[in-house]
Amino acid sequence: GPVLITNSDGGGDYETTLLFSDVIAAKTYSLHADRAIQDRTKEKFNDDEATKHMLDKYLHIVKERSGDSPPEDDNWRAEPGGNGLAALSQTPLRALVMCQHGARRLAILNLDTGTTHSLASEYEGRRLNGPNDVVLHSENGELFAYFTDPVYAWLEKDRFEDLPYLDEQVKSQGPGHCGVYRIKLDEDDKSHANAKNEVELITSDMMRPNGIDFIDENHLIVSECCQGSHLDGCKSGTSRWSIFEQQDYQERTPSSSWAHTKTIEDTVPIETAEGGCADGFAVYEYVNGEKVRKQVLPASCFGGLCIVDTETGAVVSRMWTARGERRGCRISNVAIGQEYAFLTGSCGILTLPLTRGGSTSQSKDTEASLHAEL
Repeated sequence: GPVLITNSDGGGDYETTLLFSDVIAAKTYSLHADRAIQDRTKEKFNDDEATKHMLDKYLHIVKERSGDSPPEDDNWRAEPGGNGLAALSQTPLRALVMCQHGARRLAILNLDTGTTHSLASEYEGRRLNGPNDVVLHSENGELFAYFTDPVYAWLEKDRFEDLPYLDEQVKSQGPGHCGVYRIKLDEDDKSHANAKNEVELITSDMMRPNGIDFIDENHLIVSECCQGSHLDGCKSGTSRWSIFEQQDYQERTPSSSWAHTKTIEDTVPIETAEGGCADGFAVYEYVNGEKVRKQVLPASCFGGLCIVDTETGAVVSRMWTARGERRGCRISNVAIGQEYAFLTGSCGILTLPLTRGGSTSQSKDTEASLHAEL
């Protein structure tokens, strides 16, 4: 997903930077998020010229051709860019782990030089499809990158839909399945790959694995982006999140042993919205009105943004954004910081203020009321 970095400026104030990908335009961006929010709120920009002036001040390109796609792919590949990001360190931020559709690999992006090099591009001798999202996780003093590898790097400009040809490419040109994997990073020098470490498969049972994160030390959660109509059990209108438990957690052995322990699923009629799917999400903890600590996922889903309760296993609220005369806004990813949820989507970057304390009057279907569209 996107990366949100908050650093002190040395004078008691903090600066928040959002790094995110445009996988279609193949660019990785950096946005001074807190300054943009302050200006947007203060000035109430209502015209394109004022908004452009604000973006010129706060939005910067970190990397062009972010997917390192071969030039010969430019005429057909619909999503050639980099996708999910994870920060290797934050003070200062020098490098990102990046999912690349074009190069079909997990890579390290050096922010000082703009160069990339591969961390993982194959599984058991066959090329990956094109990693989609990544999360870093420390285990017993070792750092691992967990990532998803679905079909979307195979999307063609002339067939920009979830159709059977994608699965055919996975079988003929990819690893033969959509997968969730992990690879151990070199603790001594995370700026380059450790060639001794192999890509480990977590699961190949998901049809469209997408967003990925940890909800606690030994529970991994992966979203499934169901958009097409040809896959039984993964059709448009269904939003799904699968939880995996690390079975050897107590022993802390170095082997990877994961079991699928829980599925959270929500299905609505496809005519209620103009697309979207369970793509990226964030993990958010708060104390509700009864002083009980809760954990939820503000998550992209069919129709907009869902609030997913990981304990009850249910979607407790949906903010409809992907409907209307111009198809609205299909949310693709979420990052949380500075009391805001930052949302990436088909209409741009959005911010949503987070309220604490819970609400007993919140309805299940809440119409979108977004604080600022940057």
